[in-house]
Amino acid sequence: MRILHIIITSFIFLTIGSFVAQAQNTQRDDEIIERLIRLETQMTAMNEKIETQMTAMNTRIDDLRSEMKGDINNLKEDMNNLRGLVYVVLGGIMTLMCGLLAMMGFVMWDRRTAITPVVKKTKELEQGFEDEKVALWKVLKGYARVEPRFAEILRTAGML
Repeated sequence: MRILHIIITSFIFLTIGSFVAQAQNTQRDDEIIERLIRLETQMTAMNEKIETQMTAMNTRIDDLRSEMKGDINNLKEDMNNLRGLVYVVLGGIMTLMCGLLAMMGFVMWDRRTAITPVVKKTKELEQGFEDEKVALWKVLKGYARVEPRFAEILRTAGML
């Protein structure tokens, strides 16, 4: 009986020890659950914060995209305006070149028509001078026949 008493006493101690261990485990489990709950609330708060940041960033990106589209459209409009200006400038340059060519053609034509009478008049004057030169030589030779000193001067000059 004594053995039975020892077995029962040891069984009681063992079961009490397991109840104590179980009580300690439940207290620990409660602490772990509390920590998990806190961690879960922190995670949800962080998720909400990340979501708000993402929506704010998406709106900023959309604003920047629309602003860039506006700037690109303004640049396209400016380029079209510059293209028109380039066309006007090139048209002006071409007009000036055509005008200069027309003026040069007119000057050449006018010069030819203006030179013809001058050439004709020059030939007439040269012919007149030639005739006067011949007449003057005749007069000088005639005078040299009459005046021997004058004939000597003409011979010295190599004109007679």
